[in-house]
Amino acid sequence: MSLPRRLEQVGIVLGSMLMLSLPLTAFTPFLVETPQLWQTTLLVYLPGFVVGTLIAIDKFPVSYQQVWAFGIVSWLATVALWVVFDVQSVTADQQTAIGTWVVGLLVGALVAWVNPRIRPRRSES
Repeated sequence: MSLPRRLEQVGIVLGSMLMLSLPLTAFTPFLVETPQLWQTTLLVYLPGFVVGTLIAIDKFPVSYQQVWAFGIVSWLATVALWVVFDVQSVTADQQTAIGTWVVGLLVGALVAWVNPRIRPRRSES
């Protein structure tokens, strides 16, 4: 395998870890009240590592673009819903925080499933 392909695979894994960590960081306080560093690392980065590795070796039926769309949109939707529902503390407003987090994940999954393509507009001249 060539070096550029290997570097591309490493980039896919690292990018997936970063993008999937966005929605998962909101969920960490529900599982562990005061997480240790190793617990945070496992909860936040391990799913992205697994998904990124599977995408890099072409064993997962999801594109890298869909992972980015899911990560960003679900995180933004969760944060927006927390602002709308005035979630002050994730642990104090637990039911509202979990409900809005799940809705945010569903919105992210829907956007990733629709798989929008961003194309530059062409000038008409």
